[in-house]
Amino acid sequence: MKKILSLFLTLAIVIGLFVPAASAEPATPGATTTEFAFLVTSDLHGQIYSTDYSAGYKASGTGTTGLTRIATYIKQMRAKYGENLYLADLGDTIQGAPLTYYYAFNKPEADDPAMKAFRTLGYDLWVPGNHEFNYGLDILNRQMDYLTSDASGKETPAAIMAANYLDAQARKTDPNSWKTWKNYKPYEIREFDGVKVAIIGLANPNIPKWDIPANWEGIHFAGIYETYKHYEPEMKAKADMIAVMTHCGMAYTSEAGDLAMDSVKYLVEKTDSIDFVFSGHEHGTKVLSATNTVGKSIPIVQPNTKAKAIGQIIVTYDKATKTATLHADDVSMTQRVSGKTVPCYDIDQELGQILKPYEEATWNDYMLQVIGKSNGNYSAAGLGTTPSAFMDLVNRVQILGAYDRTGKNTPNNPDDDTPAQLSISAPLTSGSKENLIPEGNICLGDMFSLYRFENWFYQIRMSGKEVRTWLEYSASKIYENNGKLDIKGGLTYYDVIYGDGFSYTIDAAQPAGSRVVRMTYNAKPVTDDQVFTVVLNNYRFNGGGDYVNYLNNHGCTFKANDPDRIIYSSQFDMINGEDEGQARSLLVSYIKEQTAGQSKGITPNITSNWKIINSSSAKSDDIVVLYTNDVHTYIDNKTGKGLRYSDVAGYRDDLLDTHKNVLLVDAGDHVQGTAYGGMDSGATILKLMQTAGYDLATLGNHEFDYGMERALAIAKNGIVPYISCNFYHEKDGVKGANVLDSYKIFDLDGKKVAFVGITTPESFTKSTPKYFQDSNGNYIYGIAGGVDGQALYDSVQAAIDAVKAAGADYVIGLAHLGVDESSRPWTSKDVIAHVTGLDALLDGHSHSVVEQELVKDKAGHDVVLSQTGSYLKNLGQLTITANGQITTKLLSSVSTVQNWEVKELEDAWIAQIDAELGQKIGSIDSVLGNHNKDGKRLVRSRETNTGDFAADALYHLFLDQGVDVAIMNGGGVRNNEITGELTYKKMKEIHTFGNVACLQRVTGQMLLDALEWGARNADADIAKENGGFLQVSGLKYEIHTYIASTVQKDEKGVWTGGPTGEYRVKNVQIFNRATNTWEALDLTKEYKLAGYNYTLRDLGDGFAMFKGAVNELDYVMQDYMVLANYVQSFENGHVTGYKNIDGGDGRITFVFQKAPGTDSGPQTGDETAIGSYVVTSTVTLLALGACLALRRRKTQK
Repeated sequence: MKKILSLFLTLAIVIGLFVPAASAEPATPGATTTEFAFLVTSDLHGQIYSTDYSAGYKASGTGTTGLTRIATYIKQMRAKYGENLYLADLGDTIQGAPLTYYYAFNKPEADDPAMKAFRTLGYDLWVPGNHEFNYGLDILNRQMDYLTSDASGKETPAAIMAANYLDAQARKTDPNSWKTWKNYKPYEIREFDGVKVAIIGLANPNIPKWDIPANWEGIHFAGIYETYKHYEPEMKAKADMIAVMTHCGMAYTSEAGDLAMDSVKYLVEKTDSIDFVFSGHEHGTKVLSATNTVGKSIPIVQPNTKAKAIGQIIVTYDKATKTATLHADDVSMTQRVSGKTVPCYDIDQELGQILKPYEEATWNDYMLQVIGKSNGNYSAAGLGTTPSAFMDLVNRVQILGAYDRTGKNTPNNPDDDTPAQLSISAPLTSGSKENLIPEGNICLGDMFSLYRFENWFYQIRMSGKEVRTWLEYSASKIYENNGKLDIKGGLTYYDVIYGDGFSYTIDAAQPAGSRVVRMTYNAKPVTDDQVFTVVLNNYRFNGGGDYVNYLNNHGCTFKANDPDRIIYSSQFDMINGEDEGQARSLLVSYIKEQTAGQSKGITPNITSNWKIINSSSAKSDDIVVLYTNDVHTYIDNKTGKGLRYSDVAGYRDDLLDTHKNVLLVDAGDHVQGTAYGGMDSGATILKLMQTAGYDLATLGNHEFDYGMERALAIAKNGIVPYISCNFYHEKDGVKGANVLDSYKIFDLDGKKVAFVGITTPESFTKSTPKYFQDSNGNYIYGIAGGVDGQALYDSVQAAIDAVKAAGADYVIGLAHLGVDESSRPWTSKDVIAHVTGLDALLDGHSHSVVEQELVKDKAGHDVVLSQTGSYLKNLGQLTITANGQITTKLLSSVSTVQNWEVKELEDAWIAQIDAELGQKIGSIDSVLGNHNKDGKRLVRSRETNTGDFAADALYHLFLDQGVDVAIMNGGGVRNNEITGELTYKKMKEIHTFGNVACLQRVTGQMLLDALEWGARNADADIAKENGGFLQVSGLKYEIHTYIASTVQKDEKGVWTGGPTGEYRVKNVQIFNRATNTWEALDLTKEYKLAGYNYTLRDLGDGFAMFKGAVNELDYVMQDYMVLANYVQSFENGHVTGYKNIDGGDGRITFVFQKAPGTDSGPQTGDETAIGSYVVTSTVTLLALGACLALRRRKTQK
């Protein structure tokens, strides 16, 4: 035990002699001793003038670090040691800050500011770093020539040493040649009071891994160990001590793949003659040590980076014993005072004044130039651990920069004319801004904080396995820090991967190497043999960050800088100058392009799909209900302004990673609306909903559009459960049992959440009343509503009472009711106001966007009401917290991985339907639409040009049969804007129901009653809609909205008789093709009326006035084919005659106030309302008649 203790004491004494003593003062020299000092900076990266360039011009010169502050300390030490001070810098000097960058590229005629500072301060030595080569040899040679030039005034030259940089030509001629590059001396002997110190400079040999050959042409790179051993004998013979100055790090893992090439630790441990080392490159902040071959501990000083510290060794040398005591330290340039970082030294005024003109010119002539605009804030929050708009921006720029966009750079190589699929990037930012790019103007100088290095980019090929393994190495750096995810070693060596359709999930709880738990491309799992085109920067491709080594150690074969993988390099874009293809220049170009383009700037959008989870963390107890309504089979989202079922399913999958209980429900109208539903009567839509994980749905009115048999098959399909508390069997007018379950209760970890299904009573008229009848016209199915709504309220209350009795903790209405005034007394608000016990109601039917509204129930309690709008433009999310609070929100987009099973089904069905209906049938220059400029729907309350088009198509179909009038219900015209090429599919977008054309003989009175019924809700407010609002052809009429509608209807909303008061429809006129004139409607005359079975025969929208009409032709042609037939009647299928206006061409006139002195009464002749306010033109429709009569057309098909 004593021997062990003695050994430890001896070791402690040895370490005390040779290991750094951070706070020790230099020993006082004796008669036989002398003292001298070494001060060394490294990796300044342009931090010459003490400025934080991310803080703006006003902060110029006020930064806490910079060579101008280090200069003060240097001068203090020079005053103390005089000629016994040796001053050196270990490279990476000119790259990294705007000051040195600007003068390198834009001021070739000026003295380099960094080299001027070295010469002014009397630096003895400079060892070039690897980043010196980034700018090319022209710039580097110019700077080195200036540094070593003759003294001038107060400026003195410095030596350049890079003993392992050899003359390539000489080495090629003689493999044993040690002729140095540019004949720089490999080492020097400096004498301090008779003590001779050999100082050797060793540069980093890995330049070929990081820079293109043109940037290091003429250099042969030898390993530092080989080089040192070559010069060791002569240095030992000439000197008392040996000091190593190198831009190589400790390199516990060699960047070269061989420790002898670049590892300082290896160099010290394999030799016995080195006394101390100053080591750059790694930005180390500590004084380290390594033990040499004779057991001596050798100090290795790392001088930090960006002028944050200066490395220092004080040598006390005893000439008599020829021994030295070393005191090694990293002298910090800053300190923490009251929680703030403050400088330890003032700026040296002399050097500051010399460099100030350089600094001012950099700001005024360069940094402050406005290059573009940001339309929002690019936040720095969560950088690296969550997707960010900033990283998406960088990756988009990388992709755009890494292919031959013009095809001119490599005209004989078409392979590089396509952008890459993926981009790999690290957050290479600087500064600590809350927003990396604030909203507003962007200046050229901002680029330096956004991307620190002058990297360029390669587009290469990588396998799926290589991409996954790359991600695994990045994921290995993730750890939990005080309950939050963090990145070991900072963000510089942590990569994210971006790409359209590419997504991945990392589980931080899994062991390193198995953390990528999900990786998909276009929603399909990535396979190992899948091949991707990938963009990455030159540093990574050349092995930087150790990713290449990791790949090769984990089952991949990946050669750094492999020319066989390269498709394109942005270096090709440097033909206009050394700087054109590097990261910051590409960012500048992109920002300028976006600002000059339609977007008027860059906009912070997050489009990447990846996430990091920690499966070991406790899942949330919050109950989440996702909800949709009125999707209407819009599954393709080609507008880019909505979601797809695969997005909904993917978001649900994500929530299940973090929440125990997640439900997905729909509030109706999901199987009908586009060809994607109509082509198989909603079968594929149901399969999509099942695959997406829907737990529940209720019936909307359009679930009945394919007939009752199909509606019941949908509701009882066993794929997605359906509920409705007010859909019942009926016999002889008596209500029977409910057709479906009224409610469903989910037991979620002890909490019972009940849903009550509610179907709109308007389903009778907004679907087809005939579907609810037997063959004799007797109702056999009913939907409780009641003229006053009480039947509906009673059905809902009964269901609520039942679930409460069953122990429900929360009751949620899943309703297809809507909030439109025209639907009263059956709206969701009416229901809430007349019942008690609901906690929330998720609504549909009116296509309203209601994020969260509190509505009082019958007892005065707040009920949360929400509706998502329509067409999957939003996804609703209701959350019930552990304390029972209920909130709702709407998501217009989700940053999530699409569920690949759903997407695969979606894509296949979309492709099939598009192929079947995608045939071009014609074209149109104008825009067919149904909305006003504010996006408000018009077709159910106003004339629209699509309504005119649809009615004209019916009119045209029956021209040969002597048609007089055609009508089209506004609810049957479904399209958004249509222009340009016309296809069958676009016709299906207008008419989605599959109704068939009919021709009937009707009386003038029937026509008037039909128009009156369609106009019953018409008002100055376009929101007062009616699906039965009639678009017309061959007819024009007025609606006098100041006359209250007194049209008669039954409790199901079906027409039972004309108005009990005055007709609001007046001045109805019919176009006579024979005379080419307009004639007043004759109530007793018989007219031939064209329409669809839905309106004319099946009581659709409640049009019961046509009972007794005589069928001329029935079931002639399906609705979308009627439109296609009409398109093809135009010459070359080019449709003309429809203006780009909101209100059609003036077939329907609105009169909002009564003209003074006019009499009331049912007017059917040509009367005028003097002084009326008309919202659609009263232009005569003679042109329409001429068009219909004279239009050239093909033989009807």
